Amino acid sequence: MENQICPIANCPERRRAARAPYRTPVHYFNAALAGKGTVTDISSEGLFMETASALNVGDQINIDFQFRNSRHPMNIEGQIARSVPAGVGVRFLWP
Repeated sequence: MENQICPIANCPERRRAARAPYRTPVHYFNAALAGKGTVTDISSEGLFMETASALNVGDQINIDFQFRNSRHPMNIEGQIARSVPAGVGVRFLWP
């Protein structure tokens, strides 16, 4: 199987886990900022979040959201792995 090509940077695909389309609203925050966004895809290692706020690669954020069929909210710590005009790619920081 060939590597998928990243359409934005024309680079080989580096993800280790397949992402699944999933839309849900999120809130994110750290000591310096807070904002809202929409998750557009998610995997066991990260997610892509549409947001109008400027987040920098390397920033660490906490992300709060709830899966549609769950009663329990999720709070996940992540680090901005890439930033594009439409939003940011977040890599989860598992304890």
